[in-house]
Amino acid sequence: MGYVDNDEFFSRLAELFTTQKVKDHGAIYLSQRRLARGENGAATTAPVDVTTVEALEPQPLIVRASNGKSKKHRKDKIRLATKVSPDGIEAFYARYAETCKAGMTLLKPRDKSKKKAKAKKKKAAAGA
Repeated sequence: MGYVDNDEFFSRLAELFTTQKVKDHGAIYLSQRRLARGENGAATTAPVDVTTVEALEPQPLIVRASNGKSKKHRKDKIRLATKVSPDGIEAFYARYAETCKAGMTLLKPRDKSKKKAKAKKKKAAAGA
């Protein structure tokens, strides 16, 4: 899994929100982590000792998205990842919030009628 640029990440994330709604139900997992530099200078996502001076400097972020398909449906799994530079974090988060909000409006509300019926039944049983 390689990193895609931010524009492609947002277009594929928006597509992931819409296809998830149309195709089938499921979860979309979003995660983010600071990209730290290891001892040899290679990029790593391992935890960093915060007592070092390097830990206080701005670090790039890795933002990941996945449609959460299990091992059984591994061929349908979609994984996205992008790197965000420290100077572009504010602009990235503004666009990230817009994309997530747009995806959330596509979700259908939960059916609470079963929960209400169960609570009513429990209340009736307690009152008798």
